[in-house]
Amino acid sequence: MEKQKLFIITGPTAVGKSSLSIDVAKHIDAEIISCDSMQIFKGLDIGTGKIKIDEMQGVKHHLIDIVDVWGEYSVAQYVLDAKSVIEDIQKSGKKVVMCGGTGLYINALLNNYNFANAKKSNTMRDILQKKPLSELYQMLTEADFESTKNISPNDEKRIIRALEIFHETNEKKSEKATANEESEYDYKLIILSKRRDLLYEGINKRVDKFFDDGLLDEVKRLIGHKNCQAMQAIGYKETIQHLEGKLTLGELKEKIKQNSRRYAKRQLTYFRGMKTEKLWLEDENINDLRGIVSEFYNL
Repeated sequence: MEKQKLFIITGPTAVGKSSLSIDVAKHIDAEIISCDSMQIFKGLDIGTGKIKIDEMQGVKHHLIDIVDVWGEYSVAQYVLDAKSVIEDIQKSGKKVVMCGGTGLYINALLNNYNFANAKKSNTMRDILQKKPLSELYQMLTEADFESTKNISPNDEKRIIRALEIFHETNEKKSEKATANEESEYDYKLIILSKRRDLLYEGINKRVDKFFDDGLLDEVKRLIGHKNCQAMQAIGYKETIQHLEGKLTLGELKEKIKQNSRRYAKRQLTYFRGMKTEKLWLEDENINDLRGIVSEFYNL
């Protein structure tokens, strides 16, 4: 049986993935599947750079706004959902373009990761939750350095879960996801990049636009859910600190920019470490996307 083709566009935050994916999707008559771990949450619109309906240019998007802000979502669930959507798109006769910056989602789907279900330990979790976040992150760095490449130092929930897995199984979370030898998909993975100064300039402008678009009001509406998984996203947890009087507006903007730049660096590190076949496109070569996708689909 012929494998389903997937054309995947990824890269660091603010590199311009969304607009390019729409251009590609229109060129080949495709639908877009998001692979962004925060755009799945309803209500997290401005601070995640979520594409608006009028910006989609008629291209159908999937796996955006599928979980309530107070809900939880996992990589394993993403793989199940993405496979279901891919099958539906295939039946409709359309092609598939995937777009987003969550490398773990892409890696898990392409390699059919099997996440072992390590049991949750409430006792261990209670112990960990009493420790300072900086200490937890240091513990994870020592126990499972590979996991820290894809977990923010501020993401207490995921840090604790990784430490739980290590404690309960004496295995690293990064090693508990095992890949099949061969992907079930025929894919082309494109990683967009830019010169660092241009990327950082884009990140800074993007954050400024968040505030122009009303990020403060968005977070005010969501602050009742401040302890939920979704609210640990960059831009949201810092804004909560501002609303609680812990940061001035100037400090808030700079902190979001700084954390976004650090996140972009972690994304690039993760992409480089992905063992899947990939093609890097930087700066002026980004304009080659139409030609690449046409060749991939033999158009």
